[in-house]
Amino acid sequence: MWELFPTKIKFGLSAITSISIFYLVNQIFSVTLATAFSYTLTIITCLAWLFGKFLWKPFYCAYFQKKFCPNFNGTWNCRVASNYEEGKVVEFPLSIEADFFSIKMKATTSIGNSFSNYCRVIRNPDDSFQLEYIFQAKNHSPTETDTVFYEGAASLRVEDVDTMKMEGVFWTNRCWHKKMNTAGKIELVKKQD
Repeated sequence: MWELFPTKIKFGLSAITSISIFYLVNQIFSVTLATAFSYTLTIITCLAWLFGKFLWKPFYCAYFQKKFCPNFNGTWNCRVASNYEEGKVVEFPLSIEADFFSIKMKATTSIGNSFSNYCRVIRNPDDSFQLEYIFQAKNHSPTETDTVFYEGAASLRVEDVDTMKMEGVFWTNRCWHKKMNTAGKIELVKKQD
C-alpha cells in the first residue's frame, strides 16, 4: 500500500514525523545531538513497524481503499480455468495477508499447496488496481506425467473495489520440459466476513 501513495505525501509525512520526533527527543531528554538522532531512528523504526502491521487498519476507510489501495486482507474464492485437460475449471480457497508495507498469498488445494514469494499492487494509468504475483506450488499427488514442484505468475485486475472481484491470467512452468506447461484465466472473489 505504501508504494501507491504519492511521493510528496510519503516524503512529506516521513520528514514531518522525523523532525517532530527529533525535536521532542532533544527537548524532553536534553541529550547530545548524536544520542537524539539515535533515539529518533529507534522510535521511527518502532512506530513504522507498529503502524505498518497493526495501527493502519482502524483508519483505513472506504475512501483510502478507493483512492490509494484496496484492502486485500481476507479469504478469497479462486476459480482457475486452465488449458490443461481441455479447460478444466478448479476452485479453491486462497488467503491474502496484507499490511501497509507487504502482501502475501497462500492456498491449499485438493492436490497441494502454493504461496507467493513476490506480490505487488500496481495502479494502472486508468486508476484501476492490479495485483501481480509470482508463486511456487507443490503437488502432493503428481501423476506419471506431472511434476512435484512448479512456479508460475499471475496478473489480476481489480474489477470492482466494493465487491473486491479480480480477473486476469496466469501461466506456469509446470511440465514445461514436456511442452505441457499451463496457462489460463483466473478469477478471485473476496468472501464476505
